[in-house]
Amino acid sequence: MANHNPSYEDLCQQRQEGQITDVEFVRQISDEVADEYETFCKDEGLNPERNESALAFLDFKEDLFEESISN
Repeated sequence: MANHNPSYEDLCQQRQEGQITDVEFVRQISDEVADEYETFCKDEGLNPERNESALAFLDFKEDLFEESISN
């Protein structure tokens, strides 16, 4: 059974409009990101159901991205 994820742009718009939570946003980006999120929460001792955890994960990913482009 194929899992169809909405486009990243659609997810961003839905998140900005309050149609989905930060947790839903992270989990729907891709299966790979959803798995990374679950691992991040486990490693950091965070509750994956909390928006604060999703925001911490997004900050972490942004920091990694910025670090990779600065090298």
